[in-house]
Amino acid sequence: MTSPALHRVHLGAFYPNDHYYTLWSKAPLGSQVEFVAFRHFAQSAERGLFDFVFLAEANWLQEHRGRVVEHAIMDKPDSLTVLAALAAETTRVGLVATIGTTFSDPYTVARQLETLQALSGHRAGWNVVTSHTTFGVGASTNFRPGRMVAHADRYRAAAAFLEGTWGFWGDHEKPVIVQAGGSDEGRALAAAHADVIFTGRRSLPESREFLTDLAARAATHGRPAPKVLPSTAFVLGDSQADADERAREWAQLEMTPAVARFILEEVWGGDLTDFDVDGPLPGFDPDWKVADAYTRGGVDGERDARTLIARWRDLSEREHLSVRQLFGTVLARRDFVGTPLAVAEQINHWVQSRASDGFVVNPSVVPGVPGQPGGLDEFVDRVVPELQNMGVYPAEYAGESLREHITGGDARHDEPERHDDGDT
Repeated sequence: MTSPALHRVHLGAFYPNDHYYTLWSKAPLGSQVEFVAFRHFAQSAERGLFDFVFLAEANWLQEHRGRVVEHAIMDKPDSLTVLAALAAETTRVGLVATIGTTFSDPYTVARQLETLQALSGHRAGWNVVTSHTTFGVGASTNFRPGRMVAHADRYRAAAAFLEGTWGFWGDHEKPVIVQAGGSDEGRALAAAHADVIFTGRRSLPESREFLTDLAARAATHGRPAPKVLPSTAFVLGDSQADADERAREWAQLEMTPAVARFILEEVWGGDLTDFDVDGPLPGFDPDWKVADAYTRGGVDGERDARTLIARWRDLSEREHLSVRQLFGTVLARRDFVGTPLAVAEQINHWVQSRASDGFVVNPSVVPGVPGQPGGLDEFVDRVVPELQNMGVYPAEYAGESLREHITGGDARHDEPERHDDGDT
């Protein structure tokens, strides 16, 4: 009796030029806005046979209490302009731009993406976002004040926006559609329109349910299930102990007192400048309106602020964690920690047990010195060969377009091999 065919691992690469969890204080690093860094990143992803590189969107500088947030840098060049330049520096890797529907119009987006599609040889992709409340309110001041609408309304508008955009494309080969988010509205949009869904990482059982739910929803539209690619980060070491030690070091570099205080104020509200973040959580409740806005702003995760704070208090008291230690635990971005072989095995486990179709790899450092720990080069050089040895990752690109990367070379069978859950 033959064993079931293996599912192929799909990989995307997220350019690490924003947020506090990029290790800005770790030297040597490259500039997050110089073209040489974008070029190196895209060429590394192509060398690693990634399906695509993925640039985020920022229509404003993130501010907190009247000042730009030092540890959450949101000053990004226009993604379509950068990707158009990268089209000339690469030949196969897909080029995915994040474009929000709330502050755009269908004709302009259709024209821009069709241009990128032509320049790149059909390698364009569109990460469709609606601009969540936290960023959207700030961005709306750069466009039209009051343009921000309710969550459900934004998704209904996004569906209409997509239909309008496709009307301009007509019979042309459409760019691959990526949808970011995991809410009920986000799932509905992805099932009806998306080829890929970019989401936060859940536990294995929750991720399997997510995959199954999306497939069922897509079937009602007569569409194949979109590929589910959670965001992930990694820490590699020559041994498990080496990787664990590196992860602890990076956690300290990431969750500085300034970052911990910024997050605490984002949730609790008010000025907590004098609060000791190396002590326990505040004994008083947060401003619930502020906390509710924080939970609604996330792509995934707990949406009820009171439930979230209760979980944080329980974990903090049970494990005797300071604020910094707590945030370093619950907001950790280091999903896979181990030797290259161990990380490859964990990635493959998720895919073969149908908890994901692969991952969008989010490196910890901006491209700088090739091969430096935490960069995309390290993943390409050390993890990709292990996946290839397992027979779950290609040795060369099967096609030339991004759509071929997403759909080509996949195993097809009804009952994938099951494994013990292990990593949850």
